[in-house]
Amino acid sequence: MESAPVAALLLLTATVLAFALRRQRQQTGQRGTGLITVLFFFSGFPALIYQIVWQRALFVIYGVNVQSVAVVVSAFMLGLGLGSLAGGRLSAAFPLHGIVIFGICELGVAIIGLGSLRVFHWAAEYTAGANLGLTILFSFLLLNVPTMLMGATLPLLVEQLVRSSGDVGRSVAILYFANTLGSAFACYLCAEYVLLNFGQSGSVTLAACLNLVVGTVAYWYGRRESSRPVESNPLTKTAISTAQRGLPLGVAMSIAGLAGFIALGFEIEWFRVLALGSADRAPAFALLLSTYLSGIAAGSYATEKLTDGKSPVAVANTIGMMLLGAGAFSAYLPPLVAQLSWKNYALMASAPAFFVTAGLLGSVFPLLCRVAVSADTDSGRHVSLIYLANILGATLGSLVVGFILMDDFGLKQTAIQLGLLAGLAGTLVLLFSTGRLRTPSLGKLCAVAVAFAAILFSSPLYFNLFGRLIFGRKAAMVGYMAHVVENRNGVIAVTADGRVMGEGVHDGYFNVDPLHDKNMIFRAYALGLFDAMPRKTLLIGLSSGSWAQVAINQPHIESMDIVEINPGYLRLIAGYPMVSSLLTNPKVHIYIDDGRRWLLAHPEAHYDLVLMNTSFFWRDHSSNLLSSDFLRLVKMHLNPGGVLYYNATASAEVMATALHVFRYGIRVMNFLAVSDSPFAVDKERWLQELREYRIDGRLMFDPQNPKTKEILTAYAALADSRLGRSQGTGIEDGDALAVRIGKRRIITDDNMGEEWANVNGADWR
Repeated sequence: MESAPVAALLLLTATVLAFALRRQRQQTGQRGTGLITVLFFFSGFPALIYQIVWQRALFVIYGVNVQSVAVVVSAFMLGLGLGSLAGGRLSAAFPLHGIVIFGICELGVAIIGLGSLRVFHWAAEYTAGANLGLTILFSFLLLNVPTMLMGATLPLLVEQLVRSSGDVGRSVAILYFANTLGSAFACYLCAEYVLLNFGQSGSVTLAACLNLVVGTVAYWYGRRESSRPVESNPLTKTAISTAQRGLPLGVAMSIAGLAGFIALGFEIEWFRVLALGSADRAPAFALLLSTYLSGIAAGSYATEKLTDGKSPVAVANTIGMMLLGAGAFSAYLPPLVAQLSWKNYALMASAPAFFVTAGLLGSVFPLLCRVAVSADTDSGRHVSLIYLANILGATLGSLVVGFILMDDFGLKQTAIQLGLLAGLAGTLVLLFSTGRLRTPSLGKLCAVAVAFAAILFSSPLYFNLFGRLIFGRKAAMVGYMAHVVENRNGVIAVTADGRVMGEGVHDGYFNVDPLHDKNMIFRAYALGLFDAMPRKTLLIGLSSGSWAQVAINQPHIESMDIVEINPGYLRLIAGYPMVSSLLTNPKVHIYIDDGRRWLLAHPEAHYDLVLMNTSFFWRDHSSNLLSSDFLRLVKMHLNPGGVLYYNATASAEVMATALHVFRYGIRVMNFLAVSDSPFAVDKERWLQELREYRIDGRLMFDPQNPKTKEILTAYAALADSRLGRSQGTGIEDGDALAVRIGKRRIITDDNMGEEWANVNGADWR
């Protein structure tokens, strides 16, 4: 994935930070202000590493269905908000010891971080597969303490800097800038290097070491400074005495909450766009988050400098204009990414546009602190309240946008609605910039009119949005999508020829006809070759339903449990007669859930056959179904002699992992059948079974069709091959396969396989 634009933006923003630190030293003349800012910059590194790793670890326990994702993210953010509140109270109670307490918080996070994954794994033994209510409780309990420690740091350091500079806006801006930029760098390094090379446990250890260094230096410096006489900046008294609060604290908190709601809504919307454009690659989210955070960092500092010396009314007007601009720009971002994809540009070529939009939003928080918080002994506590409101708004935004807007309105309408909401927020700020309702100037009215017109006029640019995002330059050949299902779980698009694209990735075809095999449905019919009499079957991942339709019509299968994470597939299946009967088949039981979570929640369920047409090994969260940890879980649910049959997508690591967990294996093209019992291959019985195979009463290998003989002859040749000389073709015994692929890395939950490798998902479409 081309990340050069993101790297360039990060370096540019880092240059601004270096310049800001120099100016800060010149203006305050105080010792240590630069050190405090640098420490807070490096404090941002581990915070984002923890967020990425802890969320993934908890997703393994509680599932990656939308409910679990929203709960884990909300629990993380709620902890930050409560920590901010606690930090504000501590800063007021101990105004001279803020740096010492900051150091203690960092050391506490380091200690918790080192043991965090062990605690999560211990908790998994007792809570995995829990219902939604318990998932909320356990996620909060597991994340509450470390996230509160993280959230407490900003108010503590704001209090410290305000004492030396006497300027709340400047103090909040430089600290927010530094910490957010540190987090942006962490996201970039996670996407490009850290998670790929260190895995989850190594990344957490690295983060804890950073916390340890930051905490130790901060504690040492704070203890040294607390023993010295307090230095007073000559500007401080003047700044405090002339501080003007242009907005009541409650109003500032309301605006901060609304800005947080919009910001997280944008993030969810943008992630869906980039997930589709990147073929659901894990680094896409980290690179987006890096761009988003670096934009917020730059915006927070740049606008504070631009409004330096301005009146509170002028600052409030700037806030309103920034929100108007963010709303107008945001509406054009999804079509921009689609157009760049169609023109065959690198996905992250759109990074500057995301950077600018995030920067406009990033200006709101420090500017609100500037006009609503006086530079007095309560500055840290008041900043913490605005910060808390911002975080609570962001938490609400993730829930409302992720659960409701994306489910009911889809990407286009959600993008326009969020743009309009940002425009409305900006308009309200302009109307009440003086503290009471006033008719805005002609210039402001023109700005409002232009912003809303821009948002509404963006609608036509969304034409064939999903076709362009998913297929890029091939969109002209593919044409418009025949069907699109959007919901909170993602986007499913179907082309005119029945090709299914789930989250921008090939997910099969609507086809059960072996005589017109455009989806290699042969692999489903091959079940009878090595598994003669499976009676109870589990299918993880329904997709088009084609595999399920073939499998449930096996003569010996008595029941099939199907676990599918996205209910949108059921809507599509109902519209395709070749598979629609699956939904009313009395032998079929469909559950909407995460496959791994469902197995953990049903330890009593055991099967003769577990079937998974798993997606590509490089896809985001693919290791949840490909790791040795998951395969051992499946193994616990297999009856004696039971078989796991799943798609290895031509990955040698996936096949090596399967043969590491199970004693016996057979490769069928890019599929792998594994078991702890030897396979008995009976070609003649299988061919006879195929000749009698019926789906909905229709004979699938009709002897009257001249193509039937040709197809069955080809099937027989494949059954006889078992040579495995060419990866992805023929049938191959497990022992021969093990020799051919040699020693490979075993995929685990910790190393996450190839999810973070440099793979271009678009090449696999």
